[in-house]
Amino acid sequence: MTGAPLNSINQEKRAQVSLRATVIGLIANILLAGSKILVGLQAQAVSVVADGFNNLSDMGAVLVSFISLWLARKPRDEAHPFGHGRMEYIGSLAISMLILYIGLDLARTSWQAIRAPKMPLFSWPVLFITAAGIPVKVFLYFFYRKNGREYNIDPLLASAQDSINDVLITTVIVAGLLLSHFYGLLADGFLGLGVAVLILFSGFKILRDTVNRLIGGRPDKALGAGAIAILRSFPEILDIHDFVLHDYGPGRAYASVHAEVQGNAKLLDIHEAIDRAEREIMARLKLPINIHIDPVLPDAGGEDSLAKRISAYLSEYDPPLSMHDFRLVPGKTLIKLIFDITIPAEAQQKEEEMIADITAFAQGLDPRHRCIINVDHDYFDSIS
Repeated sequence: MTGAPLNSINQEKRAQVSLRATVIGLIANILLAGSKILVGLQAQAVSVVADGFNNLSDMGAVLVSFISLWLARKPRDEAHPFGHGRMEYIGSLAISMLILYIGLDLARTSWQAIRAPKMPLFSWPVLFITAAGIPVKVFLYFFYRKNGREYNIDPLLASAQDSINDVLITTVIVAGLLLSHFYGLLADGFLGLGVAVLILFSGFKILRDTVNRLIGGRPDKALGAGAIAILRSFPEILDIHDFVLHDYGPGRAYASVHAEVQGNAKLLDIHEAIDRAEREIMARLKLPINIHIDPVLPDAGGEDSLAKRISAYLSEYDPPLSMHDFRLVPGKTLIKLIFDITIPAEAQQKEEEMIADITAFAQGLDPRHRCIINVDHDYFDSIS
């Protein structure tokens, strides 16, 4: 996505954009479908008729896009305290299934054309009406993609992919008509099979990305980076960790984070600063956030020097790690080191190996050291 962070986008504006796209898409696909089916039946050109019915299915995709976004606008209720924003993802899921169906149906039709090729009745009006769909679909592709990216409307982005698929389909049909007329070659079956593979691939990609979002994939990076930048602009916040961005649909994210503050500062002063940070993030990003306070002691040597040595070791580890909430429990024969480390998501399989390495390093500094390490996972990689 480009432009403003996702949560700051006006939901009413998104609805207006979706309605405009729906009207334009319906008009374009009705005209294309009606004209192609009519001339295809007259010319006994099965491929042209199939392309017309493909445009009819595109009308369904446009309607699914609008209905899903309209349902997503419903306010929160008792059964859905975080709103209905994920309905947009369900709309994208439905469009991906429609694209996969079109790809499979085109593959079946193409295979039949390869096994039993037929010569269509060629005419220039049929060719021109069929080819007229190409610039229309190119326009819809750029129109859907621009608005889908600008306002983060996933169903529109899925419809954009569907439109470029239609450009490929119609191009193959036009090429098949020309080859059959001028060279007597019936290659449309082979060309159609190749296009079907591309369509199936694009449908699978939309399906995969949508499922990832539905099951809790990586959230909007621009939104999270904006919140992190605001938090780090407050001098009272020394550092942050455990930042989590929960995605409940476009424009409906919630965040939580741990903020390290001076342990000897006045609680009322820290509370006021945290409140200001929460209000600023809400005002600028429309992002509700819950900030947990972690007090840390000022640098006075001793355990802090030890903490710095361990932090330096972690920063040079592969992959680099970070530490927070360091505490030391002294003793004559046993010194407990209690702290948290943050591990990148891609390195979770090495968790036990990392803990063993850190423990060995700490005991190399002093054999009395015993590490009690709590592992956090980096849910938002821009922090590390």
